[in-house]
Amino acid sequence: MKKVQLYLYWSIALVGILLGSCENDYSGIDANVTFPKEKPVPEGLRFDYLIYENDFNAVPRDGKAVNYTKEHPYSESSGLAFVVSDLRKYGPAMNAVIKTVKPNEWYKISFACYNEIGVGAGQGKGLLAAVCYRNDSVYNYQQFHVEDLLKEENKQIVGKWEELTVWYELPEALQEGDKIRIYHWNPNGGKFYIDNFVVEAWTKTPLKPADVRLSHGIYEQNYEAPNLGAQQTKETAYRGIQSCILGRLKGRQEYGIGYKGTLAEANIEAGDYIRVKFVGLKKHKVRRHLVAANMVTSLARGEQQLFWKGFSIDPRLLKDGKQAYGEWCPVEYWQQIPADAQGSDVLKIYPWNPQEAPIYLDDILVEVWKKNTVE
Repeated sequence: MKKVQLYLYWSIALVGILLGSCENDYSGIDANVTFPKEKPVPEGLRFDYLIYENDFNAVPRDGKAVNYTKEHPYSESSGLAFVVSDLRKYGPAMNAVIKTVKPNEWYKISFACYNEIGVGAGQGKGLLAAVCYRNDSVYNYQQFHVEDLLKEENKQIVGKWEELTVWYELPEALQEGDKIRIYHWNPNGGKFYIDNFVVEAWTKTPLKPADVRLSHGIYEQNYEAPNLGAQQTKETAYRGIQSCILGRLKGRQEYGIGYKGTLAEANIEAGDYIRVKFVGLKKHKVRRHLVAANMVTSLARGEQQLFWKGFSIDPRLLKDGKQAYGEWCPVEYWQQIPADAQGSDVLKIYPWNPQEAPIYLDDILVEVWKKNTVE
């Protein structure tokens, strides 16, 4: 009995010693460990649309399989990654042509990277470059050292996949027709792995116009009515049992049902705003937003088109800060009626998908908003 008591005594004492030593060890670690920190969103910015997305899981027709690998999988579910190495020192690039210059526009550039061997800051082991061209001449060039980015976010430099974010403010000198190219570069050789390369456009322009009030609704479509043809599907729906599916594949419709009427019939005046709300769902990756599905708003006077605006849909399907696939996402946009518009002008609002990849839509709502006036 005494032996058992003695054993228990020494066991308890030993545990106490170990706990005490562990406490000292942990306190020492806590004093020296730094935790990863993400890049904050610049003040006032909001997501606008996706420009480019590449997970490198398919070798393009003009690519070489030797540049794609499963050597260091990014995750259990990931496929291939791209290797920027002596075989190819430049990674696939995002190329964009500026159609409309927007003030205060930024690009959020994100990617995952993996370094087998570190080289040291400033020696060029993995770079991200953003280049602006005009008439094939470079007028703005910025480069970001991956190793410096990793240090800024307190992330591991060698032997581990890490996700990085770069906020790139478009130059003030940007003009319509300019080209922007964003790519990875590994000038010093060795292997530098990249995956999930995404470029998004963010803006400081508010979504909702200032000082407006809701006047009335003019259109609502939930696709539950019968006999809507090939645009109608029971495959998925946001609410109810049916939604709209559009695409260029055989058996589908490219254009969906929408609103049509004169401004006078809709009680819309020059200077009023149209708000269009709907939910959308995509299952495909967006490689180029210029061929995306659109919600079209147009105004015509007889045979003359006063304006035509296509609001891209699938590049704007975002949920919890990430591109969403197979999930319904709310979207809305605003369009002001021109100051010289007349009551007899015809307003049209309808969905259109010129690509083969299908887009799903549901619960379209069109409202009229007017400027607040002092009575």
